Amino acid sequence: MGLRPEEFYGRIIEELSKGNPVAIATLVSKEGSGPREIGASMAVTVSGEKIGTIGGGELEAIIIRNALEAIERGEPRKLKLALRRENVPSDAQPTNMLCGGIVEVFINVVKPQPRVIIIGAGNVGKPFAELGRLLGFRTIVMDRDEKLANPAKYPFAEQVFAGDFLAELEKIRLGPSDVAVVVYGEVETDYQSLKKILQHNPNRHVWVLCSRHRAKWMVERLRQEGVDVEKYKMFIHMPAGLDIKSSTPEEIAVSIWAEIICVLKNCEIPVKPLSIFKEQ
Repeated sequence: MGLRPEEFYGRIIEELSKGNPVAIATLVSKEGSGPREIGASMAVTVSGEKIGTIGGGELEAIIIRNALEAIERGEPRKLKLALRRENVPSDAQPTNMLCGGIVEVFINVVKPQPRVIIIGAGNVGKPFAELGRLLGFRTIVMDRDEKLANPAKYPFAEQVFAGDFLAELEKIRLGPSDVAVVVYGEVETDYQSLKKILQHNPNRHVWVLCSRHRAKWMVERLRQEGVDVEKYKMFIHMPAGLDIKSSTPEEIAVSIWAEIICVLKNCEIPVKPLSIFKEQ
């Protein structure tokens, strides 16, 4: 590793606590000469920073590149690398290294427990939060009304905030696996919530429960106020929810979660809200 175990794993835990996934590359087999022994590990963060070492040089450069791709896709992978220029097996990737051996490296992606930030603790917010708990999401609930947003109603929530949550939104930093959902139900509050999330958490997914007409109005207002909505259009989802003909708060919550799961897992179902950007 190049680091004491407590330091190596401590830094991984630190990244996970920030909501960031980490790739861990482990040397699982070696034939001939190589810079490290089987079991040597190195971690790679979302920013490309390495934690520990697995050999240095071109070997680590290739591993870091593959680790970042694995993080982006959320899938593990295995590499076979020839640490030489000649006599390279057909299933191995050649390098300019001169160690002479062949190594296999397994890259696993460790994902943090995702969070959902719920703006609005009313009719839809409650069943939505309950479903999020069942799906394994850490939950933060925000509302102006302490009768709606309180620990007694959301005992499973990591945080429940009642009051001026727009100011509180500025402090929250979403990780790649985290999402925000606006189900407050008041026009100006919904808009300001969306804007603050975009400003302080660029390239993070946010869903807004609203009509199609209001969605188009919010997109146009964002443009008028200088927000580059084209840059964020892959991350803004409104009207929130897949079209499952939902009508009750519980059904609406299911429809939104269905779309969230679809987006986070890159499913092939069309993400319909993107069309609101084409209609301007």
